[in-house]
Parts: sequence; structure tokens; C-alpha cells
Amino acid sequence: MFRPSRPLATLSLLAVLASSTAIFAQDDGLYDAPVDPNTAFIRVLSPGAAVAVVNGTTVDQVTDGLSAYVNVQPGDIDVAAGDVSGSVSAQPGAYYTYAWSAAGEPVVLTDQPANDPSKATVYFYNFSDLPSVDLFVPSAKVKAIEGVAGDTTKSVALKAPLTLDFEVQSDGTSVAKVAALDLKRRGGVSIVFTGTAGNYTASAVQNQFFRAQ
Repeated sequence: MFRPSRPLATLSLLAVLASSTAIFAQDDGLYDAPVDPNTAFIRVLSPGAAVAVVNGTTVDQVTDGLSAYVNVQPGDIDVAAGDVSGSVSAQPGAYYTYAWSAAGEPVVLTDQPANDPSKATVYFYNFSDLPSVDLFVPSAKVKAIEGVAGDTTKSVALKAPLTLDFEVQSDGTSVAKVAALDLKRRGGVSIVFTGTAGNYTASAVQNQFFRAQ
């Protein structure tokens, strides 16, 4: 059991799950100028993609297949990456990740950034064939995020700045690792877990934003 007297007790690791209310100014380096509070933000996750298109805007800020968020007005928004495409029904103030499941089906996930500027948000996505996985912090011996079903996401707001290692666990067994992940105040980082039949990987990407003209 994790006790306050142990090392890293000051992490306050499970501070709060991120609020479902999207606050556009919480992720580091969003915009220098104010943005319409009704704006929605959409990004695309397509492993292997080098470019994404959101609402007609071409985005080359893509890392490990995850594009930067693009600001859009609410409504039905077309997205594409490579030879795949789809659409998102965007609501005011919401954040979305458009992705494809392990079976190749389109998935629209609603992201939940933190609303506390002293914290960082860790977004965790399970696109593997495992029915449920946890995000574990070995140094603190605690689960940061529990029970993430396949083709779904959960997030957690953690104290920052901080550098942590993470493990993806299935039934208490480590199946993938992410080392030395930097958590920044007002920032967000996404951990994407993928794989099938015992061959699993996890990649971490600092969230980015691309301002559409």
C-alpha cells in the first residue's frame, strides 16, 4: 500500500480526474491570442500517418501518428489521414480525438483536459485487443488510471512539473512501458497503447495545437 511517508509522497498522484468541461487555455502553448470559448478542438490518431486534415486544414504536426489539435467551429467536421477519412460532430468547448480501432473501425473519443493550471493531464488510450488495462506508476506503486476498456480513453490530472515512468498493466502484469515522461504545468501528454496477440507497445506524445487560419 502506498503511504505518504514513502518517496515521492509529494506527487499527490491521484489529485483529480480531469473535469469533463474543456478549458481551452489549459494545455501548454495553446495560443498567444484569445480564442472563441465556443471553439472545439479536433485531432487525428492514425499510426504511420505523417499528415492529417481537419476541416480542410492540413496539419503536418504529427508525432507517432497523433496530430496536433485544430481549432474549429462547432458542427460536423471532416477529418482525414492517409487513405482514411470520417467526420466529428463537434460541440462547443469540447476536445476530440478521431482514431481507428484495432479492428479498423472509426472511433471518436472525447478528451478531458485538466482545469487546474498547476497540473498536467495524462491522456491514456487503449487501442489494443486487451479488454481492460491500467496505467501504473512504478515509483509510487499506484495506479494512475484504472480499467480502460478497448477503444476508449481516460485521463488524470497530476501535479507538475514532474518526470515519471509509467507501465501499462493487464491483470497486474506489465505489458508495455513509457520511460521518463515529462509532465508540465498546464500541459498535456497522451499515452497510446496498441497491439494484439501479446505484442504490445505504448508511445507518449506531448499534446500540440495548430491554429487554423
